[in-house]
Amino acid sequence: MKHDPTIWSRLLSPLFVAAAALAQSTAPASPSVAPRPLEVQSPDEAAELKREPAPITEARVRESLTWLASDERNGRDCPSPGLEASAEWLVERFKKAGLAPGTGTAFRHTYTLPGQRLDSTMLVLKAKLSVDGVGKEIEWKGDVDVRLLAGSAEADGAAVDATVVLPSDPRLPNVLQRGGSRKPTVVVVAEDHPMWVACAGSRDLLSRRLRNSAPVFLVRDKALPESVLKAQEGATNAPRGTDAQPPSWSIEWIGAASTPVDIPLSNVVGVLRGAVKPDEYVVVSAHYDHIGTTIPVDGDAICNGADDDATGTTAVVLLAEKMAQDPRSERSIAFVCFSAEEKGLRGSAAFADSPPFPLESIVANINIEMLGRPQEGKRKSAWITGADYSDFAAIATEALQQGGIEVIEFQQAKALFAQSDNLSFVRKGIVAHSISAGSLHADYHRPSDEVSRIDVPHMTAVIQGMEHVVRAFADRAARPQWTAEGDRVVQRLRDQ
Repeated sequence: MKHDPTIWSRLLSPLFVAAAALAQSTAPASPSVAPRPLEVQSPDEAAELKREPAPITEARVRESLTWLASDERNGRDCPSPGLEASAEWLVERFKKAGLAPGTGTAFRHTYTLPGQRLDSTMLVLKAKLSVDGVGKEIEWKGDVDVRLLAGSAEADGAAVDATVVLPSDPRLPNVLQRGGSRKPTVVVVAEDHPMWVACAGSRDLLSRRLRNSAPVFLVRDKALPESVLKAQEGATNAPRGTDAQPPSWSIEWIGAASTPVDIPLSNVVGVLRGAVKPDEYVVVSAHYDHIGTTIPVDGDAICNGADDDATGTTAVVLLAEKMAQDPRSERSIAFVCFSAEEKGLRGSAAFADSPPFPLESIVANINIEMLGRPQEGKRKSAWITGADYSDFAAIATEALQQGGIEVIEFQQAKALFAQSDNLSFVRKGIVAHSISAGSLHADYHRPSDEVSRIDVPHMTAVIQGMEHVVRAFADRAARPQWTAEGDRVVQRLRDQ
């Protein structure tokens, strides 16, 4: 679920802001990030695949959830190798389930976003340091002793004072939140620190503001003279009110500019063709990206995103696999996993702007967000965003109740209507809501959002209930309709 500071900052930990900023600036790039050539699955090939039973069970829920939210995915930042591996995993799951490629020829719905390429190998950083009046001059080699966390509008800079922080410095979240200011910043880290590892070599990241921004450098702690490092640590950790002075830094650099690039990204789409109205679609969606890495908390820097939104992605996959073995619904069902939700709903916006089938053929969007952490005393229950804006909630409520799931009120449900990928469909006039079965817990966008904290029996029951919801929208004669209040909200959101 994406972050809106006007809403979420009042509800969730302030560490999120730093987490999002760091994730945006540490997405590693490699040739594997670009989507690979796609395999096309013909209807005959789909029919020949061996079908294994695909019930929605706790074991299968846990298996998929664990794969998506494992440390090996490194937080599924956008872009990153972990995100690309997840896309390939989704393609294979949809293909094996017997779904048709969503674009007609491929399971990937591709798009590009403007980005930057940062290359630490081209960097040279020189520093004049002074500790207790004793001066030292040092030159650090790019990618060996210094790496680029955030680029600059200008490639080179000379003889300027720098802000210097350690990972333990309370100023670090503000440094990461800024992502660049008029004064260059040096962050001193150990070579096993997640930021140092993530910034190796050349990497791509989505564009950020560069005007008047100075670079942010990472310097390996062992590349500093011991006297300088001790003085820096002493000043950082000194009790407030003491007169511990940090070393003074004056730096100049070469090769800190970023290069504009177009970053290729993918939504993953698989379709079950309807038996009666195959040219009408119900879109069942979730986002498979997360925010990558952050400032370590108790030694853990990977934001695994188990609840947000590996739970929703797991639901989409298991619903697709289960419903592929059931009798066909009247309408077609498109199972879609979006990228770049955490970067501003940009994957779903790309889908809605350039859909693989006509927008007018989309009857409804059922978006799934955060199913795994129920409120206390609210297991086997779910809530719907913007319930008063259409008859979607009435249809979904009846269907969920048939599946043994209670629909409850949630205090922020109306405010969160415009905070997830359903918004991209709403702006096109399509009835679209998010269904959640979780809570705004303290682990949101933190390394502690782990599989071990997911209530798998609750989540499994909700996914089983969601099958009734998908079936209801796919089989009912009438399309869902906006209410008068919903029409006004849609118009306002379209104008934003």
